[in-house]
Amino acid sequence: MINMTMKTTAKALFVSSALAITTMASAALPTQWELDNSHTRVGFSVSHMGFSTTMGHFSDVEGTVNYDMKAPNQASMEFTIATDSIDTNWDARDKHLKTDEFFNVEKYPTMTFKSTQVKFINPQQAKVTGDFTLLGQTKPLTLDVTLNKIDNSPLTKEPVAGFRATGTIDRAAYGMTAYASGITTNVPIQIDGELVEKK
Repeated sequence: MINMTMKTTAKALFVSSALAITTMASAALPTQWELDNSHTRVGFSVSHMGFSTTMGHFSDVEGTVNYDMKAPNQASMEFTIATDSIDTNWDARDKHLKTDEFFNVEKYPTMTFKSTQVKFINPQQAKVTGDFTLLGQTKPLTLDVTLNKIDNSPLTKEPVAGFRATGTIDRAAYGMTAYASGITTNVPIQIDGELVEKK
């Protein structure tokens, strides 16, 4: 009975959220968005020799999204991440990660993602496939994207779209094979962010 009640409640919440987002489609929302860097985080985690999980993020990311709620599958997005902005909360490790054993930030100062297909499963969830470039190599990458909320900010009174995107990057496929026996090569990533109208 409890499980049934929880499922019913979850379904009701999802339907109400979907209806709210769909209703917003008739409002004067922008179709060109850009990342609000102050509310965006590109995070990752790796296993350290099976002993622990090391987490980190990139603090410098820029991106644009073309998204019309009346034609969601025609959406497109581009992101650029500064590799030098890596932060794992330990300076010595960050310095090592910036060398040519890992991100080689002097030669490859950015990594990028450019969508090639957006497929919405429902009004809030989509699979976004695109070209991800790391260390000068470009390969396909699919992200699972969830639209958290689209509404006017109570602070700025301007439209804001909140989202989460998750996926997995095989770093070895891009030539980043250092310490593969002890540090995860399949790296889960999570992008939490907010989009505002592109000026």
